[in-house]
Amino acid sequence: MIHGNTRVYSVIGNPVKHSKSPDMHNAAFQSLGINGCYIPLEPKSDELEIICNLIRSGTISGSNVTIPYKEDVMKYVDTLTEEASMIGSVNTMYSLNGSLVGDNTDGLGFKRSLFSDLGFDAINQSALIIGAGGASKAVTAKLCQAEIKTLGVLDIDVDKANELIDHINKFNYKTKVLLVDSKEINDFSRESNLIVNCTPIGMKQDDPLLVSPEVFSSNQYVYDLVYIPSETKLLKAAIAKGANVTNGIDMLAYQGAESFSIWESVEPPYEIMKKELRNG
Repeated sequence: MIHGNTRVYSVIGNPVKHSKSPDMHNAAFQSLGINGCYIPLEPKSDELEIICNLIRSGTISGSNVTIPYKEDVMKYVDTLTEEASMIGSVNTMYSLNGSLVGDNTDGLGFKRSLFSDLGFDAINQSALIIGAGGASKAVTAKLCQAEIKTLGVLDIDVDKANELIDHINKFNYKTKVLLVDSKEINDFSRESNLIVNCTPIGMKQDDPLLVSPEVFSSNQYVYDLVYIPSETKLLKAAIAKGANVTNGIDMLAYQGAESFSIWESVEPPYEIMKKELRNG
């Protein structure tokens, strides 16, 4: 029951009405007997600073950040964790001794989902990353840390793709990182062991298929961070060719549980959140 002592948490994004984060976080609060609640907030860009100030003051006890604000909020935080600095975006915020801390749990969620659950081994493999936003930064960081051999980055905004590549190259990973032109997407996809969609394309029924259905094969892994619908056009095309596929639902649960753990100083409630998302 919500009352005067209830701690309020949020997810900030636009759009965010589709988000399943409130479902899984509120399920965890209830299951663990914690007096907290979690709400979606859909601010305009010029309202971000106001919300960040509310988190800094503790009026909002903590927040997740999703599309399109994972990079925008960085200018309002006082301290970036090592993980957030390395990734170059923020998906988790909280107050510590009056300072606003920006952290990132996306990479941990992606890593656990791809490597532990799906069984992908990055060594001597190649990957195509579609999109160069905040989520892409987490994905590319974990793939490079796992020493994937070749990484192609494609975004309709070439400057944004180059910015991501420049950020990756600061860390001197062993990975060869390439800019992929939209005209090369099918050829590069065909040669890639892993294809990851880090864009919102696929959420809407009339969204285009990002690559030709002919590029997929049974020895590929296809990962779509979109989780509504559970099978996007991209995943359906990959399934038809026997590829190993997953959507973003488990990554969502893992990153959410890591954020919850940071805020409430408890073990990450992975299973509670996964169960809620799968049953919801």
